Amino acid sequence: MKRIVTVLLGIALMLTMAVAMTGCGKKDAQTAENTAPQVTSTQKADDAKKAEEAKKKEEAKKKEEAKKKEEAKKAEEAKKKAEEAKKAEEAKKASESKQPQNSVKPSQTPAPSADQATGSPVQRYSGRWGSGRCTVDVVGEANNSVVIKVYWSSSAFERAEWTMSGNFDEDGTTVYYTDGVKKIVTFNEDGSVKSTEEVYVGGKGSFIFKDNTMTWEDLAEHMADGMTFTK
Repeated sequence: MKRIVTVLLGIALMLTMAVAMTGCGKKDAQTAENTAPQVTSTQKADDAKKAEEAKKKEEAKKKEEAKKKEEAKKAEEAKKKAEEAKKAEEAKKASESKQPQNSVKPSQTPAPSADQATGSPVQRYSGRWGSGRCTVDVVGEANNSVVIKVYWSSSAFERAEWTMSGNFDEDGTTVYYTDGVKKIVTFNEDGSVKSTEEVYVGGKGSFIFKDNTMTWEDLAEHMADGMTFTK
């Protein structure tokens, strides 16, 4: 009887152990099953994070390249503008250094007429006078009468012109005028007159001659204040 009981207890113990082992196996399988998705989700999150960072780096790289291109473009434009300004300045200087033939093309001063006494003011002071870019032609008419033409170039294709007339005073040193006419004349590239604009009429002033110099007192605009003209 004792043997039977011992056998039964052994069988029961074995069954208990089998059940326990089966439960542990199921628990381990469940644990593994629950853990696997967590590892997969973490991996996916890392991959997504890395992909986002890579995307941001790519966008930052593109922005940097676009910025560099824009800066290079601006630098090129600034360089072109500087070159154009330099060329314009050089062209201006070249234009100012050489005036076209008609830039100052006054009437030729005629030789004194027979009725002009030798040594008269007309004979002494007739001719071309100049100061800087301004040219003055004094043309004798008769006795002490003269026609005076002033040419003042502002550029290669534009100049101001004045025309006036008068008589030498008793001292033979000053010509007063009250009929001054000012015009602005522009020229085409071939030298022909492009336009003529009358600025004013009735200008007043005087030309004062002394030895080998002349001064112009322009009461209308004071154009020649401080200037001295010579032949």
